Amino acid sequence: MNDKTLASVVKETREKLGISQRELSRRTGIDNNTIAKIEKGERKKPNVLSLRKLSAVLRIDIAKLMKLAEYNEEEIKAVASNNYNSFAIHTDNAPVIMIDDIIETEKEQLQIRRIIKKLLDDCDVKKLKIGDDLQEKDVKKLEKIVDKYKKKINNEIDDYSKSIEKLSKLIDKK
Repeated sequence: MNDKTLASVVKETREKLGISQRELSRRTGIDNNTIAKIEKGERKKPNVLSLRKLSAVLRIDIAKLMKLAEYNEEEIKAVASNNYNSFAIHTDNAPVIMIDDIIETEKEQLQIRRIIKKLLDDCDVKKLKIGDDLQEKDVKKLEKIVDKYKKKINNEIDDYSKSIEKLSKLIDKK
């Protein structure tokens, strides 16, 4: 790897591994066009998450990739000191997943549950217009169903909150 550009290092390493751009795209979860642009030198400074994924799959030090992408020393130290390379989950059959990705997905799911909880909390079954007028027994039945879902949503909110907290602690450890 005497050629010191991000493009040449990524391309050469990929070729040494004997994988196509499409396969690298599949393994990293990075769009195939983005991989092609990185290798052509058209995308000189990919985001850090993309570099982390490339680092994990290509087994190249993240600091080296960031330096080649012309990140400054402070940015490189901040990322390298967290040792994100050890927090990549990948196999040959699935795209690499970074714990950051999982946390973001969990946060999105948590927000969705909070919205659903708010809607359920504000729900007045008696005022809902569901078909014909509801009989009192139907209203009670629906109220029980809503209460059941409120409990379920509350449990899911707790689960997502705990999961995010645990995953965040993994990243915070140095």
